[in-house]
Amino acid sequence: MEKSKRILVVATSDIHLQVFHLPYFEMLKSQGHQLDAAVEVRGNGQVAGIEKLYNLPFKRTLFTLKLLDAYKKLKQIINEGNYDLIHCHTPIPAALTRLAAKQARAKGTIVMYTAHGFHFYKGAPLGYWLTYYLAEKYLSRFTDAIITINQEDYQLAKTKFKANHTFYIPGIGVDTNRFKPVDNADRQLLRQQLSLPEDAFTLFYAANFIHRKNHRFIIESLVALKERIPNLKLLLAGSGKLLIEMQELTTALGLQDMVHFLGFRSDINELLAVTDVSISASRQEGLGLALAEAMINGVPVVATVDRGHKELVVHGENGFLYGQGNQEEFITAIMKLYESQELSKTFADRALIHIQKFFIENSLREMNKIYSKFLNSNVA
Repeated sequence: MEKSKRILVVATSDIHLQVFHLPYFEMLKSQGHQLDAAVEVRGNGQVAGIEKLYNLPFKRTLFTLKLLDAYKKLKQIINEGNYDLIHCHTPIPAALTRLAAKQARAKGTIVMYTAHGFHFYKGAPLGYWLTYYLAEKYLSRFTDAIITINQEDYQLAKTKFKANHTFYIPGIGVDTNRFKPVDNADRQLLRQQLSLPEDAFTLFYAANFIHRKNHRFIIESLVALKERIPNLKLLLAGSGKLLIEMQELTTALGLQDMVHFLGFRSDINELLAVTDVSISASRQEGLGLALAEAMINGVPVVATVDRGHKELVVHGENGFLYGQGNQEEFITAIMKLYESQELSKTFADRALIHIQKFFIENSLREMNKIYSKFLNSNVA
């Protein structure tokens, strides 16, 4: 076994680490490495595999002096920690990390950044390119490796940025162990709990209520859809600052009996068992984990044309993609699946084959290669 190395992981919050990174921590720990983390504690502050967890004020806005405090503390942690490798995630913590780690990097510390979807992308507002793109391009010169999870981001980072190395991995990985078959009795019980009629045609959208997820588009589209699908129901799982606004919109449009606001749910697997079509109206995604989960569960998907969704969905082959804000294309896609159970099954079967490349074991294998490249050898 190679010599044990000290690794610092930096991300927005402990919740982010708990949701996305535990399998990677388990892999690194099994190889004998020591892991610390610097995050803002927004959950219980307990992250499996992390030996020392530092609580820093990584706020969601750039317009706060608390980020300066976070930068100073992070720089002290890095300079005193003698880390062999620092792996940062999420834009604001990643920016602060790369600036704070310049001195350590000059002494040999490797600095990695995983982009879970750049905030600039084809079709993004010009302001995003003038801020996020220019910032990332500047920061890339202080980065030994940029890791991307979709091909659009990979090609951009590889050709435009100054990082020493650029990699692509097939998403952060979908853990199939989370998804167990739901028997008919449990399915019927859940339908009763959700007040879903036996003949309901159910759409499901799992997403926090934020601007990027664009719930307004879905809710407004129901006005036309309900005339064509009398038994239509919409399940919305998630929380967020726009939740009340979307509930008020639903009532104003007279859709309150059709739309079910479920709040945060940990039983996505069960909810997908009573779903006919999984949908997304997101304006941009790094990959689209909710769609991946639906595809694993044999649920056909309809989603916006987006760099992340295009990794998962081949339009007309294993699902439907529709143009951003194009209500006609969205409604047409839903109607095709409503009118043809055969098409729904064909999409679901093909999706299950396609999604296998994004399984956690594949992402772990590719990430292990990257870690090994830097931890087990001297890489310039």
